[in-house]
Amino acid sequence: MRKIFAFTVIFLCLLNFNQAFCAQLLQKNHSWVWNVFVVSPSGGWETEPGKSIKTALEWCEKEIAESSSGVGGHDIKFIFMDNPASSDLPARDLRFDFDSRTVAVMSFADSPEADRILVSRLSGMNIPLLISGGENVLIDRNGSPIRNIFALDLYRDYRCPAFVRYAAEIFDKEKRIALAAARFTINQEREAKICYNMLDHEGFMPMPYWVDASVRDSYYMMSEEIESYEGEKAGVVISFMGSMGAREIWRNFMRVRSTWQLWNCAEPEKIYLSCRGMIFADQNIALNSQGGFIQTKRNLWMSRAMQIDDIVAAGRAIALCKWFENAVAMMPQPVDEMPRDILLNNLARVQEIPFGNQKLDINPALHRPDSRNIFIVEVRDHEFQYKDTVNVRGLVYTPGY
Repeated sequence: MRKIFAFTVIFLCLLNFNQAFCAQLLQKNHSWVWNVFVVSPSGGWETEPGKSIKTALEWCEKEIAESSSGVGGHDIKFIFMDNPASSDLPARDLRFDFDSRTVAVMSFADSPEADRILVSRLSGMNIPLLISGGENVLIDRNGSPIRNIFALDLYRDYRCPAFVRYAAEIFDKEKRIALAAARFTINQEREAKICYNMLDHEGFMPMPYWVDASVRDSYYMMSEEIESYEGEKAGVVISFMGSMGAREIWRNFMRVRSTWQLWNCAEPEKIYLSCRGMIFADQNIALNSQGGFIQTKRNLWMSRAMQIDDIVAAGRAIALCKWFENAVAMMPQPVDEMPRDILLNNLARVQEIPFGNQKLDINPALHRPDSRNIFIVEVRDHEFQYKDTVNVRGLVYTPGY
């Protein structure tokens, strides 16, 4: 219908119909195309992730254009822009060429700094910002999610329920579980308290150990105390100590050949690859092998002969596009002019967003998925080797706990 109207207008113009009237019609009904601004990964659009994201969005654009109803009766045009972290401008000076046809901004910035710039610049507007990651980006204000900011990843404290769920699956309730945490840290102390309460609620008897992160000897003394705890059999230490603290505990356990396990409630970074036996929980680390995105690669190739290399980046792009499409589909069709408040309300309640082998439902109290698959991995042979998958619900953010 969208294309038929355009061809009709052009045909009338070719018949020498009033040219001013034709121009007015074209300008008025050019609103059948909605614009979505897309922020590049940190390396730009010529990187492997950047090319894959761009290809996936171009695939979405073509699929929408050739469908019978488009998105609410409209086509979508993706406008690709550079990562704001590459600019020296402060957030307040970051400019977007928004107009009445601009309906969303999607960020694939893959760095918390760039996404925080976007959140600072766009928060409170009627234009939704859909962040393709956002694990380390706080999108809450005064105890509630910012009305127009959304993220595909769970916030970083998901590791607490992931470790509790994993412990409940493999241990009996008498298993010794110690929590090693540093006080007066931005996130670790809060997360350690969350984990303690969840373990206690699950029926475990967690043992909290608080140390001064600025005193190196405190790690050694804590390790010694845990190792000699009442002569009991070995258990698990869940670390909320940051990279230096976790590695110091691991070294002390290795020095005395301890059989205690160390679970690290932190991102599985390369710096830990020498820490044999250390266990992590992460929502993204095994998406390539366990996320089911190979089917996404097949779909793009079989339907339009489009080739992608980074299947997870492409999967994120399609997920954000489907998120927006599903929110518009919740409105009465067709949508003449975008009701922006309704769009924001719908984006917070979309269900069954395809994300590899997962279907994500958005929680309005989080503006993030209600739950995600979390991968348990262990350091072996200088690699993060997959062990298990647990599904956990996201937590409502509380600044203090």
